[in-house]
Amino acid sequence: MSESVYGPWGNTDLSPSKMKIWGDCTQKFKYRYVDKIRGPTGGAALQGSSLHEVFLEEFLVGGIDDTDALVEMMAMDLQHRLDTQDPRDYKTGLPLTEGEKAEFIMQLRVWGKSLLDAMKNGEDTYGNKLDMADVTETEVEGCVEVYLPKTGATVRLRGYIDLVFEDGTIGDLKLASDYWLAVWTLAKTFSEHQPAMYAKMTGFNQFRYLIVDKKKNRSGPQQASVRTIDLKVTDKMHENLMKTLEEFVMVSDVLNGYENGIFHPNPEYNGQSKANAGMTRVNFCGKLCDYKQMCFDENFSQEASA
Repeated sequence: MSESVYGPWGNTDLSPSKMKIWGDCTQKFKYRYVDKIRGPTGGAALQGSSLHEVFLEEFLVGGIDDTDALVEMMAMDLQHRLDTQDPRDYKTGLPLTEGEKAEFIMQLRVWGKSLLDAMKNGEDTYGNKLDMADVTETEVEGCVEVYLPKTGATVRLRGYIDLVFEDGTIGDLKLASDYWLAVWTLAKTFSEHQPAMYAKMTGFNQFRYLIVDKKKNRSGPQQASVRTIDLKVTDKMHENLMKTLEEFVMVSDVLNGYENGIFHPNPEYNGQSKANAGMTRVNFCGKLCDYKQMCFDENFSQEASA
């Protein structure tokens, strides 16, 4: 990824991922962007990074057509990330074992090949047709200033757009779970500000998600399904984004360096599995979060404060 032409990032430079975290949990936002605590990451997030790196840069831009070579690049990239970062199990917080790392690499090999085969054949292993316009550019940096009349603030929307298609559509690549609570659907896209933010950056209101559904069963990973979700960025989506930006400026006190910002935990209980029965520190929140144990200790622990 080339160096930004828009200079270093500041507090009022807002990316889709930054606003996603704000909407998910303002306490998580505080840990990440105010306290600047870099939490560990999970193996699934690193899988997505490796898939993006090789698919966008080597396959689409570089023109490498050898599926086996590309899959090997993905595996090597993921191995490097797993070895040089601090990947942990998001539920227990424990570092990944070598066996768990090997499983993440094996999974990526299967799912990465599924994506490449679908791109070349026009359909995936399950018969889903993949009929979309050619990609003309990848990882295009966008940036636009937005004035917020209610607060009188000006913020900049910034981000890297994964895919620009020749039909004037912009889009994003997702390596996503096919679990029913998390599966990507058109309905799920309405909870995302990414399409509206990218539309403001580019002026294009047609958005396309390229979804790689990670499939697993007890015997190991299955071939991924590969599909697209197309949507139009409507005036209502732009209005919702503006309301969120206004709220962010007012509640976070971002213009004053977050000095009087209001941040609070927003846990979401999703039940407990048999393996985690009775483990309150793990089960109190079912969201994917790098700061879960820190949040529990600071905000929910039943132990008496010192």
